[in-house]
Amino acid sequence: MIQEVQKEQTLLVKGPSRVKLLEGKIEVFGKIFVPEKSEQEGKIIVPSANNYPLYALESSKLEIFTNNKNNLQIVEENTINKEWVKIKDDVISALRKNEDKKPLKVMVLGLSSGKTTLIKYLANNVLREGFKASFLDSDLGQQLLYLPTTLNIGEIKENIVSSADIDTEETIFIGSTFPKANFKFIVSHSCNDLINNFHSTHKDTDIILIDSDGWIKTEAGIVYKNFFIDTVDPDILIVFHDDSIEELDEIEKHASKSKKRKILFLKEKNNYFYEKDKDDRRFIRQSQFAKVLENFRKISIPLNEIKFIKAGYDVEEDKIIEEEININNLITLPYHYVIIALLTEDSKLIRIGLLFVINIEKNYILLFSDLNFKEQRKIKKILLGSLRLSIKGNHQGYLYL
Repeated sequence: MIQEVQKEQTLLVKGPSRVKLLEGKIEVFGKIFVPEKSEQEGKIIVPSANNYPLYALESSKLEIFTNNKNNLQIVEENTINKEWVKIKDDVISALRKNEDKKPLKVMVLGLSSGKTTLIKYLANNVLREGFKASFLDSDLGQQLLYLPTTLNIGEIKENIVSSADIDTEETIFIGSTFPKANFKFIVSHSCNDLINNFHSTHKDTDIILIDSDGWIKTEAGIVYKNFFIDTVDPDILIVFHDDSIEELDEIEKHASKSKKRKILFLKEKNNYFYEKDKDDRRFIRQSQFAKVLENFRKISIPLNEIKFIKAGYDVEEDKIIEEEININNLITLPYHYVIIALLTEDSKLIRIGLLFVINIEKNYILLFSDLNFKEQRKIKKILLGSLRLSIKGNHQGYLYL
């Protein structure tokens, strides 16, 4: 169908939909689209359970492919409100004043589903100003860059609208979609390691944009977020503030103890955000798993001297540790189809997979992964996660170690 959008109107497009710009100029999360000059320009794919705002900088004509006309809504204003514009201006101003020339760490915090959208908006505007940016995704359950249960960092080389626009450069496997128990400390330290490793090879990076999960409304959520902020130490904290959430107020007070940290608040509710419910989040998560698992196959490798480990946390030393799992104890548990990380001797990630069978008598392990032969020979450790999946990415239960 052909849809016309007048200048300064916004067309909200719910997925699954595909949009092709025929005439005019539109802006999506700060990225500007013009009619195609190449095969990739002027085209926007809106995935299921997502809602993209197409703001008309000029009167525009669009060709839209969607299965339901109710997926389209015209709004008589820009859905990027003035608070977002001010936040963007403040971040760019801080970048220009950053005399230390170290990457400015900017973290987005809150329950709102607008956190990742704000990251995209900031990234596109930062790039437009000529700065070099990167993205750290710390949300285990709703990963933008790669697979749920992992943490990822990557350089933002071009304007972004979807996950396809960023390539992850380093992945740390956690094995859970939720930072329960000691995972809240492990996630925090792992994110700090990702930042330090990335900076060591990308000295010219100006800003690291840090997305976070929405786990706040419990006492454990307060402990987690406070520890994360203390460990990662963002220079700027952008908060989707809500007066009704006492836990968020506690986190804000804790974060404000650092005199060098700047805290920016978003208090105006954006009525145009598409709030994903539990079913939406479950669908997105399952789709992400399915997309990666479709390239996996069954692989048998010798057991030999491979160690089975889980990630632990040493409170006194305040560091992540590896705890070896007795294989004889492991095989008595429901370990089948648990998500795993295949590691080298020095704990470098090789690949991710699912663990099918441990056969001690015949000395082999049956996996589901995309390992090549050379990688198989490098495996010295198997880091066990807690989530169990089918080969289609459906949730099957948990492994409790």
